[in-house]
Amino acid sequence: MVGRGDGAIRATHAKTLEFTPDAAITERATCIVTVGAEVDDPGRIAGPVRITISAGGESFSLEALGNPAWTPGGPAVVRRSDRRRPGTLATEAGAGAADLPRSLVAVLQDPAAQVEVTVEPLPGRPAAVLVALDPDGPADPRLAAELAAADLVVAEDEEAGRLLGERVASGTVLVDRRVLVAATRGLPGATVAGQLADVDVDVLGLSPALAAAAASPSRAPLVVAEAGDARALLRKTPSGHRLVVHARADEVADLLQLAAELRGTSGAVLVAPDARPRRLATGDEVPGRDVVHLCFDPATESSALDPRVRMAVEGLIADGVATKTAANALAALTGWERRRGYETVLGWRAT
Repeated sequence: MVGRGDGAIRATHAKTLEFTPDAAITERATCIVTVGAEVDDPGRIAGPVRITISAGGESFSLEALGNPAWTPGGPAVVRRSDRRRPGTLATEAGAGAADLPRSLVAVLQDPAAQVEVTVEPLPGRPAAVLVALDPDGPADPRLAAELAAADLVVAEDEEAGRLLGERVASGTVLVDRRVLVAATRGLPGATVAGQLADVDVDVLGLSPALAAAAASPSRAPLVVAEAGDARALLRKTPSGHRLVVHARADEVADLLQLAAELRGTSGAVLVAPDARPRRLATGDEVPGRDVVHLCFDPATESSALDPRVRMAVEGLIADGVATKTAANALAALTGWERRRGYETVLGWRAT
């Protein structure tokens, strides 16, 4: 990308920087560091990249994650956050405009300065990119960029292999690099599912609710609730199932805590607007009031309490049934020892 400087460049924005195709800006555009930006190579980008800004013998480099949804020719915004809003070239950047050396900023404030921006791929953290392919639908423009960035391409079924022209037919795939896993059904299949809790994950071709489910490391039965109160759903959904709900971001911490208490689980996958999936643990908070999707992990212990059992026993307690009777009912429904049932009921009464 090539552009030029402008006397109004301030480069004081801490969270973003931008290369704009506009011919001029005002001093209010504190994130813009290049004007008149034109793309030499119009290809999309994906995966870890290094972005280098050079002008007048000065240069500055930062690392970020390429956004394959970016359309060359428009604004090119680099964000510290993970939000891939329209015009976003890259996210999760290591710097914003305010981090540029002031000697470089001084050059960028010269309208005669020629600015060069290079974007080059980097080896990065292990990552799994899960792609849902539609044999009858149009090609996703992001796919070519992700294929180019992938170190390994896996087709989970014959149709996916035919569409991609690449396939790993058998054997264990270790996600120790950037792996693209494509499927026409049952995404992500069995190839990398067990490793998703430990690597970066992205999902193409699915709604936010299904993207959260696909990014889950579990293949347990799935309940997707596009409507309804998340707390009520946590109380009635079997703990051995994955559960996808939507809620406001500022409700997430309370929902994670409730899931830990009711289901005995300690994590979930979050999909926020314009962002890739990420793992959360009990105690994590998500700022803001955006509507997000959560896929709660299933309980893994055979002794985990089914929320429906707790609701039934709490109903007995609310009706005035004696602690011993409620404890016996709990033990009978769960197979627990009576002592454990008794102590559990006592704890519920105390709260």
